[in-house]
Amino acid sequence: MRAATHSIAEQAREHNRIVHKAFTAARQIRERHVKVRPHRAITPLKVTPYLLAQTVMLPLAILGLLILTKPFLLDFWRACLIFWSRGLDLPFTIATQLNRAGQYAVRLSGGPDNAPMPSTTNLLVTTAVTLAVVVLSLRMKDAKQPLKYPLWILCFVQSTSLIYFWLTPWSFPYSIALHCEELMTIGFIVMLATPFMLAMGYYILNLRLSIKIFHTVLILLFMAVLVPHQVLAQALIMQEFSVLFMPVLYICFGAVFDALVFVALYSWAVSNVPENATV
Repeated sequence: MRAATHSIAEQAREHNRIVHKAFTAARQIRERHVKVRPHRAITPLKVTPYLLAQTVMLPLAILGLLILTKPFLLDFWRACLIFWSRGLDLPFTIATQLNRAGQYAVRLSGGPDNAPMPSTTNLLVTTAVTLAVVVLSLRMKDAKQPLKYPLWILCFVQSTSLIYFWLTPWSFPYSIALHCEELMTIGFIVMLATPFMLAMGYYILNLRLSIKIFHTVLILLFMAVLVPHQVLAQALIMQEFSVLFMPVLYICFGAVFDALVFVALYSWAVSNVPENATV
């Protein structure tokens, strides 16, 4: 009996030695012939003095250029609003007096305090639609569940606006023209922040300087074209449906929307980066 047990134990140990020897040989062959590079997201980045200088100096240079061109950029945005407003029947004009920033601001022909108040029908319909969206979002499951939370944010902001306009609509302090000026200011601030955000995740990569400048210019040009049309779309919505929707447009489709656009453009630029950019 002892001899049989001893024989089985010897066979098990011999089997373990064979398996271990086979795995060791396979690992050695893989190390010699298969070269697997870690994903560049976890690859240590070698920051040379040249790359560090680019990361510091390039955003500062672009920032200076944007500040110098700010008056011309704002004038271009206001000119876009005036051009498109003629075909959309929006009563936009340019003020004849300088504002506190030393610029000729946008105003509505109805006056600087033009802010179409929501009617009772508008309030009732918006309340019903908001409640319907909340109820429908509760039924979202599986793949649709991530959409539930942005809808809740939109409904929360719109519900706050509904409560305000149900109770004290006469005390609403903002006009459409002021809203447009604020959106253009936010858009310009996002453009100012763009080179610094690119510095942290793009300028530090091992790429040619010309490619970095080219992608930066494309992103800034896209934002420069986007902002006036974003402002125009929001002004059209409020002119047609009242300022009841100004809070949700400002909060959810203002700076947040601009930041999401930047993330999309940054992802596009980085998707073209070669593998050796982090070496």
